[in-house]
Amino acid sequence: MIKQVRCTLSVVALTLLASACSSYTPPPNGVVEKLYDFDHKVHYEQIKYNDDHYYLQLKSDSYQHFLQQSVFLLRHSQRLCQGSLPQLVLIAGVQSFDRLPTYPRPYEPDLQVEVRCVQKP
Repeated sequence: MIKQVRCTLSVVALTLLASACSSYTPPPNGVVEKLYDFDHKVHYEQIKYNDDHYYLQLKSDSYQHFLQQSVFLLRHSQRLCQGSLPQLVLIAGVQSFDRLPTYPRPYEPDLQVEVRCVQKP
């Protein structure tokens, strides 16, 4: 009896896990998708225009975090293009870099980038 209950619970747990994994459907093209990357701790918005054209807006939170955002942008662009070459057009939010600033840094805008996937030559 106990073995049967454990087996039933395992089947239920696996079914719930499988349905949770398969329940994500990407939004239609042109719709803003708000996401979070746990590895780089980046909040961002993504718009997919088609399989080769995306718009990303990384939320600005601190000057120190900008390096992580930049690395995330390069890695995420590579992932979006799936074997093609990512071509990045920076629209806004590129921060200046001062080794030892003598004045407070102003608020920086979100990093906004257009990503196009270009076929390898």
